[in-house]
Amino acid sequence: MEENSIQNNNTNEKTNTINDINSKIGKILENNLISNLIIIFIGLIASSLITFTIFILMNNRISRFLMDSEYSFTLFTPFFHLFYFFSLSLIFYINKNFNLKNILITFLSAIFIFIVDLSTGFFIRSVAIDNMDFFEQISIIKYIFNNIIFFIIIALSYNGFQVLNSKSISEFFTFSADISIFAGLIAGVVSAVFGIFAAIVLFLIKDIIGSLDDDIIIKLIVLSGSFFTSLFPFLVYTVYRNMKTNISIYLSRILMPFSLLFIFILLILLLMPDISPYDNRVSFILYNIMLAIIVLNMFFIRIDYKSSIFTKALYIVLPLIAIIFDILVLTSSLYRLVEYGISPNKITLIGTNLVMLGNLIFITFFNIKSILIIFKKTDSIPNIKEITIGNTKSVFYIYIYGVWAFIVCFIIPVLYSIFG
Repeated sequence: MEENSIQNNNTNEKTNTINDINSKIGKILENNLISNLIIIFIGLIASSLITFTIFILMNNRISRFLMDSEYSFTLFTPFFHLFYFFSLSLIFYINKNFNLKNILITFLSAIFIFIVDLSTGFFIRSVAIDNMDFFEQISIIKYIFNNIIFFIIIALSYNGFQVLNSKSISEFFTFSADISIFAGLIAGVVSAVFGIFAAIVLFLIKDIIGSLDDDIIIKLIVLSGSFFTSLFPFLVYTVYRNMKTNISIYLSRILMPFSLLFIFILLILLLMPDISPYDNRVSFILYNIMLAIIVLNMFFIRIDYKSSIFTKALYIVLPLIAIIFDILVLTSSLYRLVEYGISPNKITLIGTNLVMLGNLIFITFFNIKSILIIFKKTDSIPNIKEITIGNTKSVFYIYIYGVWAFIVCFIIPVLYSIFG
């Protein structure tokens, strides 16, 4: 009994110590100037590493000099990519939400992903030496699906790792989309101004730089663009956290009727054999991109937020039509697998089509369930505008995407390396 009480006392002392540290640092970070400077500093480091990564990828000589192998840079670039997303998650702890425990969880999650990525990289390299096409496909696939894993880690960092809090996760979708929209607008304006300024300067000093290689100029433009583009989310956050908006909700809702229109157009185009997704590669890619945009947009509509009857009706109809469209895209993926053989791209697309189909069915289930509840309790609903369609719990499907992304990034490449 005495030993248990001593252990409990030690645990309580450690907890109190951590809470005291959180409280003291939190009070310091409540100063907007200090917290903003820290956020910008973190952003500068993260953006510099991302720019350095792009520099490595653009310069084969540098990558071979640093890593002693044409493919070895794949062991280092994931770290820089991961560090950038870790930095994004870290800024949520600045100001009033500082928490050592959650920061440690975020850090360990990032380290775990990096170690697994590093381990699977050895299998990929062994095959990539003799199969450059495989290497390129896997690299692109891992880059795309790694972002899903990082996004989930950032979302959980945002809500303090409340894994089952669907409302806060939904709020993060809105928050992240708003940040992206504002950062994109600022990046567009800055790029236009910078482009005009650069054009004027180049015109004035064209005789001086005439001896410079065009590739150097292009690399400088790309590197500067990547640096500022990756930095803007940090800069926007310092302002946005004090003036939250819901612009992404309205934009995603505007996209719904256009999504339905594009689906009908693409279904009509099936009548033209020359541009069928079954045989036309460009059409096949277009159909898959359209499906991905529709499903991704469903996460940002936020039907729990106040909406019109028209929006609610679209939210019911769109998943049903999209299910038909998904089945069409899935059959075209299966057809191309049988017709042209197995590849990492085809396996990933088929699995992703199935996951997205499950997502649409998941949303439809909650929609139907909410409609049945309405019919059962018609007397308790005073106004049709107050009808609630769907459920924020549909956002939990993001974890299914996380599991699939993990399989795509770390399991399929190894299996394909061994048996492919």
